[in-house]
Amino acid sequence: MINIFKSATAYKLLPKREVNSHKGENGKVMIVGGSLDYFGAPILAGLGALYSGADLVYLYVPECNFEVTRGMYPDFIVKKFKGEFLTKESALEIVEFGKNMDSILMGPGLSNHEKTVEAVVEIINNLHVPTVLDADAITALKKMEKFPMDQQMVITPHANEFENLVDRDIIVKEEDPKSVILLRSIAMDLHINVLLKGHIDYVSSEEGVVDKNLTGNAGMTVGGSGDVLAGVVASFLAQKMEGFDAARCAAFFCGKAGDLLFKQKGFYYSASDIAMSLPYALK
Repeated sequence: MINIFKSATAYKLLPKREVNSHKGENGKVMIVGGSLDYFGAPILAGLGALYSGADLVYLYVPECNFEVTRGMYPDFIVKKFKGEFLTKESALEIVEFGKNMDSILMGPGLSNHEKTVEAVVEIINNLHVPTVLDADAITALKKMEKFPMDQQMVITPHANEFENLVDRDIIVKEEDPKSVILLRSIAMDLHINVLLKGHIDYVSSEEGVVDKNLTGNAGMTVGGSGDVLAGVVASFLAQKMEGFDAARCAAFFCGKAGDLLFKQKGFYYSASDIAMSLPYALK
């Protein structure tokens, strides 16, 4: 049976902030993303992390994106790695820097270059902090040699990315029990949490519990909304939420932000609008 993830549970799970806490104690998030063609994706993910409560958001981008990323928002701390896409050479410095982070998100705007996928595998194997994989970074799981991994893991595929991961042409829907069993099996076999994005979001835990999220609307097909969502997952992980809860809450609150925007703008809003509406949804 698939349960509907409800509002009362979502608000109950939200991290509680200590009144006397200091900068950095409410989550440090590192986002590794960007490439020559896609500089905006890590920025949108960073907005998702920032507006869902993370204290500090670091964007690690290729040098070809560095100046435009650094000039976009003063709220981010921006670092660069060599070249136009991520390679294993840069992975070592990212691992070292990431040891001080509370979570890492890899994928927004990364290319599917073979060397980039190898670099993501290198980081997963050596950086043992709660991890989110989005977009092309999800492919790295097909090259992993050891499961379970040493860190909590959440992946945020859309339908095509999930099909690529399982090497099957399949649409996950409640009316098709076999498709739900496949989703549950992937999560359990790999010991990861899966947030499968769609008209209805399906979220499976490492133990095979599957919830569905019904917030959101068709305006959220806009490019970049998935980057925002991944950033929110990373933010909640950095604030010490468990992977399954971080995924469920991220889907719920991003969808609620979209629903608030629909009341104001219809379907005519952007991914950055979703990020900036998150505080109203969370409040």
